[in-house]
Amino acid sequence: MIYKKYTNENYNLYTIKTDKFKSCLMEVVFSKPLDKSKVTIDNFLVENLGYTCKKYPKRKNMVEKLEDLYAASCYSVTTKVGNVLFSNFILEFLDPKYCDKNYLKDVLELPFEMIFNPNITNNEFDIKTFNIIKNRIRASISSLKENATRYAIQESLKAMDKDSPSSINSIGYLKDLEEIDPETLAEYYNEFLKTCTCDIYVIGNLDMEEVNMLINKYYRNRYLSTDKLNYFVDNKPVRKVKEQIETGSYTQSTLIQIYNTNTFTEREYNYVIHVFNYIFGNGSLTTKLNKYLREENGMCYSTYSMYQKLDGLFLIYVGTQSKYKDKCSKLIAKALKEMVKGEFTEEDIDYAKKALLSSVKSSQDTPSGLLDNYVFNSKLGTPLLKERAKELQTITKEEIITLAKKIKLNTIYMLKGNENEENWI
Repeated sequence: MIYKKYTNENYNLYTIKTDKFKSCLMEVVFSKPLDKSKVTIDNFLVENLGYTCKKYPKRKNMVEKLEDLYAASCYSVTTKVGNVLFSNFILEFLDPKYCDKNYLKDVLELPFEMIFNPNITNNEFDIKTFNIIKNRIRASISSLKENATRYAIQESLKAMDKDSPSSINSIGYLKDLEEIDPETLAEYYNEFLKTCTCDIYVIGNLDMEEVNMLINKYYRNRYLSTDKLNYFVDNKPVRKVKEQIETGSYTQSTLIQIYNTNTFTEREYNYVIHVFNYIFGNGSLTTKLNKYLREENGMCYSTYSMYQKLDGLFLIYVGTQSKYKDKCSKLIAKALKEMVKGEFTEEDIDYAKKALLSSVKSSQDTPSGLLDNYVFNSKLGTPLLKERAKELQTITKEEIITLAKKIKLNTIYMLKGNENEENWI
């Protein structure tokens, strides 16, 4: 694989040339500071742009064009990454060697038609498309409560700090959604382009010099922000642990515990935490959380831990009954204390490393896996997959113990359900 960066006037192009896949992938990534007051309209705009455009004004036209392009796929999505909102326009397409002569030219044009030639007439977005997208987003926001786990995690972050960027719902908010109309969205379009930085990523068996030339031809935005983005959220530790209980109409209860990890080193952020987490709570059924909460005490039907690097947070999820809240918290504390005291074996470490290395290798089996890693490497300086695999093998027991000592409890949140024995798993 050959990695290369092309520096252009208004964007950077990052490429990976490889003959490993029969398909190719391009991501046009717009980045801007996360803003709660604008996250709804940001998401709305990006979804709208990815649905139709001036050249293909009806969704039927867009679908037919994609079919003509050997069943290519082109869509948009917004994601929250720490303190930054990513708006991605994603194009998946066949290796041009299997296609018509002008295929690469035609297929690369499509996402830029979406982005820079929106379906706007008389300073308004097309009303039919507008209503489709608005209803879709309204349904997504309304359905958040239907998923107990997603809702509990979202609410636990608000309980931690309602003003923290970590607590922002990247889909948006109903109140803000209802204030958006086709004219408002069209007005915001130019503002959006001016407040974003842009990076483009391409992977495939392609002539990257030709790719760079074509993208330069199709790329039309000359007003991008050049501000350097701060991806990291500074979630402060607390002197006194926060606790909150909420009642919902769920068959079971959900316990979320949030921990601060602000004092981690770069090596701990990038490597040590993953080995720690696999042993502690996010690996096989042999994790300490599963052992104490499920196997030995039968207090949960599911438990795991997860690490949010850019938020400086470590979260523990437990699907349980509300009566076990305090007992679960004590057992979690016990499991963490064992990690601090080094009560795990070299065999545990080796097993975790092998599993993580296998995961790293498998992520190289798809264009999206390789490209996602490249995105975060370029923006955050995170290690590329080969380096990650190499460094994971060097993690020591002492490093894991040192990291465990730095994890500090911040918030305990419980979403209490309407429990009965027949719902218990």
